[in-house]
Amino acid sequence: MILRASYGTLGMLGMLSGKFPYQETAYFMLDGRCVFDCAFCTHARSAKSDRKYLSRIVWKEVDIGSVRETLMENENIKRVCLQVVSYKGYFDDTIRAIEAFNFKPVSVSVRALSIEEVREYFKSGADMVGIAIDVVSPKLYGKIRGGKLEDVLDLLDESSKEFPGKIATHIIVGMGETDEELVKTMSWLSERNITIALFAFTPLRGTKMEKLKNPSLERYRKIQLSRWLLQNKLASLEDFVFDDSGNLINIKVDYKRRNYKKAFLTSGCPNCTRPYYNESPARELYNIHDESLLKDLEGYV
Repeated sequence: MILRASYGTLGMLGMLSGKFPYQETAYFMLDGRCVFDCAFCTHARSAKSDRKYLSRIVWKEVDIGSVRETLMENENIKRVCLQVVSYKGYFDDTIRAIEAFNFKPVSVSVRALSIEEVREYFKSGADMVGIAIDVVSPKLYGKIRGGKLEDVLDLLDESSKEFPGKIATHIIVGMGETDEELVKTMSWLSERNITIALFAFTPLRGTKMEKLKNPSLERYRKIQLSRWLLQNKLASLEDFVFDDSGNLINIKVDYKRRNYKKAFLTSGCPNCTRPYYNESPARELYNIHDESLLKDLEGYV
């Protein structure tokens, strides 16, 4: 088993010196050579990226026994998140890692292949299981991620019925999909009480999509707001207006009467912040990890 911890996690656990954003989730990655070839991922089968990266975050190899002991003594960490690369043998390693960390709520983000696999993670003590969609466009899904989008949606549907409120997914904005495809998918997920973690596409060196640009911040803010409204049952699909090209042009909800800026916080499982996962600290943030930063947001929606 190769277990890595994000740079920020090591800081929160006191295993690195320096100043780090406060976070309540410890992020770990089970690493190996992935059998899949997602065009955007540093761990894709054909990627030429350094495997110590996932998105733009550095993940350092750690000893599971040592970090387990440190976590048991750390009351600030409320949740453990396991990011699982689909290498040969990942399933057994994932079960071992869940069992090692399940003295805290454990979220598992994994490319599960069946409902039986999902059941085993919960049986081992997982609190939430994330099955990523990533690419919401049916036309682009196979090209970018491989396989069929409908298969993932079927598994999410089945899992959400058997484990209500315990299933999550990832969606990446900015890989050629339309706003309409994003909103319709998020509406479908919200109807099933599936938690949506939203990401902005980040071009990464060594991947097939390294030359694609990230989405505009204005567009991302619109999709963040849409996710927040749908997940909190403050809007339905009929409230969203699109032009002929599938661009979102209006939301027929008076969201400004509410604390809508919370829409721009990092989304995902409880206690999730993922600081600087999509962006450099020197630039304006796509996913905002700290509520105190929301007061500076103006003019996006």
